[in-house]
Amino acid sequence: MRASAEFIAQQPIMVNGVRGYNTGDDVPASAVENLGLIVGEHVLPAHAGVIERPAGNARRAEWEAYWLGQGMPREQVDGMTRDQLAARKPEVIGGVVPDPNAAVHVVPNPLPDVVAAQAAEQTADPVEPVERPGQNARKPEWVAYAVWRGMPRETAEDSTIPQLMEADYDTLFGPERQ
Repeated sequence: MRASAEFIAQQPIMVNGVRGYNTGDDVPASAVENLGLIVGEHVLPAHAGVIERPAGNARRAEWEAYWLGQGMPREQVDGMTRDQLAARKPEVIGGVVPDPNAAVHVVPNPLPDVVAAQAAEQTADPVEPVERPGQNARKPEWVAYAVWRGMPRETAEDSTIPQLMEADYDTLFGPERQ
């Protein structure tokens, strides 16, 4: 049984130089929106109810967009009248047969991902290791050490010096990085 994602990738999708989705992978609606993917080109709906069906009296342009989003080829849509498009019943999209020669869609500048930004900040190694500050060290030194050990910067900045001194970094964030 398929997962409950709204869309299925129709081609490999690269995000920041990394393959984010392979052909046939489930793609959530939030990813389609954030990455600016085009429904009908990069992804197709996983089931008929993903894209709301236009009203029976909708304009041809709305029906055209709906059926292109459902994966109908442009040539077929162009060959149908508005009434034919409105009368057509949606089909559940089946399995995708990957095309080994399909072009890879690259997203040059996706919207920022808050979780990825936090992970990057926490895993980014500073040029030099930060040594544990001494008893009389000031707060910025403790914050730098706590962040280097894995504590989120906001948490470290909101903590007091005694809290930063007493934190069990090994238990919370693992052994010190080398």
